[in-house]
Amino acid sequence: MKAIPTFILALFLINFALPAQVKKTITIKAGTRIIDYFPFNERYRYTEFLDGKVLFKDSTFFAAKLNYNILLGEMQYIPKKDTFAFANPKEIDYVEIGQDTFYYDNGYLEVLYGHDPAIMTVKQYIKFVDFTKEAGYGMQSSTGGIDSYSSMFGASGTTVQKLNLKEDIVLTRNTEYYLGNNKNGFLLYRKKTLLKSFPQYKTTIESYLKENHINFKAKDDLLKLTVFLDSII
Repeated sequence: MKAIPTFILALFLINFALPAQVKKTITIKAGTRIIDYFPFNERYRYTEFLDGKVLFKDSTFFAAKLNYNILLGEMQYIPKKDTFAFANPKEIDYVEIGQDTFYYDNGYLEVLYGHDPAIMTVKQYIKFVDFTKEAGYGMQSSTGGIDSYSSMFGASGTTVQKLNLKEDIVLTRNTEYYLGNNKNGFLLYRKKTLLKSFPQYKTTIESYLKENHINFKAKDDLLKLTVFLDSII
């Protein structure tokens, strides 16, 4: 079993004292633009495009100024003046932006902590929930019928996000945590998936969970749990 010095663990937890998992609901009013509700610092992971590198599964790579667009769920780059997204993200092995690493598994996952095979990642994305229209007497009625933000705006909503909408739409900004690795994939960080992923450590993990109250929706708790996993795997 690998030991973790107490002072290193304390420093780690201080540096990662981040808020719990959140889901924020946003209503885009008719006559306004989606982009108006998401200033640059909320639309993108970083406040500017940074030097980065995309490594593909065929061992080739691409270096450019990169940024993750949370609103569109796209990894974007700037070849000249405009922004472009990678058309086939499934061909990406991983992305490096500064000191950060992203994997792609049904969306871009940013590495927070851990080592193969137990890597904790975070996924930030916008999801379409519903749209409404006038039902009379100034009331709004839900119409539903669209399952996802991407299906409404297509693979890239760069143009649509700047159009004035004719109806109110409801979006949620989501933050989810995953555990896994780039070879076998990532699963939503839950007790069930944790025990399923590491059956050989089931007894040890269950003992830890009995002694430590872990909220599987709280980032700090999941980071502590990942530190523990890193010490036994």
